[in-house]
Amino acid sequence: MKVFSSMTCAILFGTTQQALASTTPELTLSMAIEQAQNHDAWLVKSNQTQASLTAQQIAAGTWEDPKIAVAMNNLASSDFAFKRDNMSQLKVSMSQVLPRGASLQIKQNILALEAQQQPILRADRRAKVAMVVSELWLDAYTAKMTIELINKDAHLFEQLADISEANYASALGKTRQHDVIRAQVELAQLQDRLVVEQQRLATKKATLLNWLPASSPGSSAWQFNAHGDLFTIAKTLPDDTVFSSMHSSLTPFGDETMALLMRHPRYLAQSKEVESAKQSVTLSEQKYKPQWTVNASYGYRADSPTGLERHDLLSVGFSFDLPLFTENKQDKEVLSAQSRTEALKTAQLLTLKELGAGLATEQQALTQLQKRLELYQDIILEQSHQQAEAVLSAYNNDDGDFNTAVQAKITELNARIATLNIYIEKLKTLARINYYLAGTDTSLNDMTGGSYE
Repeated sequence: MKVFSSMTCAILFGTTQQALASTTPELTLSMAIEQAQNHDAWLVKSNQTQASLTAQQIAAGTWEDPKIAVAMNNLASSDFAFKRDNMSQLKVSMSQVLPRGASLQIKQNILALEAQQQPILRADRRAKVAMVVSELWLDAYTAKMTIELINKDAHLFEQLADISEANYASALGKTRQHDVIRAQVELAQLQDRLVVEQQRLATKKATLLNWLPASSPGSSAWQFNAHGDLFTIAKTLPDDTVFSSMHSSLTPFGDETMALLMRHPRYLAQSKEVESAKQSVTLSEQKYKPQWTVNASYGYRADSPTGLERHDLLSVGFSFDLPLFTENKQDKEVLSAQSRTEALKTAQLLTLKELGAGLATEQQALTQLQKRLELYQDIILEQSHQQAEAVLSAYNNDDGDFNTAVQAKITELNARIATLNIYIEKLKTLARINYYLAGTDTSLNDMTGGSYE
């Protein structure tokens, strides 16, 4: 029959894929995370940003360049003679603007804090990459193993269809025409389910590829196989111990939990922003102080036409601005900087609450997933298998209903797929919890110094 031949092709196609996969590099979860973290362009950009801020910090501590002026003063307008008039002179002057208060040092402090923020942001990025890549890899793994589960049971559904068709053709037993049609429908739906999972696998692998470098997990050039695959998802699934187990001892919104979340890279990065904003307040306050400018000039005068010696002229002076009208300028700038500091403090508090709520949500989800997993592993899987075996045995002995036999086998397949999905969802939840526990990274302790209060 057409449906049966299509299903056979799908099974053979799956077998061929497995044969080709054996020659394609396998990608494990740990390899995917390592490759993504080691070749993340965002981390490269962050390093470049830090280098830029460090260079700006040095430049910000340097005085402004002095200004030099050269002029011919007081020449006679009739013939522009330099020696005729006593006031004629060649004047060279220089002026130097001095920094306002401690503004240069404060600007350096601000840039230093911005530079110190980058390693913390990179730590957050690495943790986030690990979470995202883990979810993508686990989704691809789920699709791959679902395909294998479907292919594993496909031959049984074909056998049931063949038996029902043979029994109906020979008019033996209780098989009716609707049983044959039901068998064809179930096979078609199984084939559709297989196609959906193959599409899901291809999509997840394509998305995962965006996080990987243009080299294979084995550091050699990737080669496309006959189906355009650069790699296959390894069947090795990480154990729970790969993920952090510290979450089990944390109470949602407890003191220990909040203290840990206050060491999260996102929170620490915002701490640097708050410190930088405080420095901006101090910088605004420097504008109440006058800015001084020192100037000096030397005027050369030639001897008179009669040979009378004329003395050269030397001038030295200074100028400064006087901040008298501060109400609409300096006062407002200080107020703006203070308001921005308070806004950043509020944002940091919101981040802490968000991290706490996220961790609590994942902890609750993990508890429920563990309950469901135990229910499936201890009861549903075993009972659905026993039910399927009993019903199939009864049907093969012409003592059972075909629909019941098919439904029992579908129920068992669904139970196996559901167990797989629950376990994978548990690992994805642990991956998200790992992100919230990024503050356990002791290397962050070296990134939190440098306060300029």
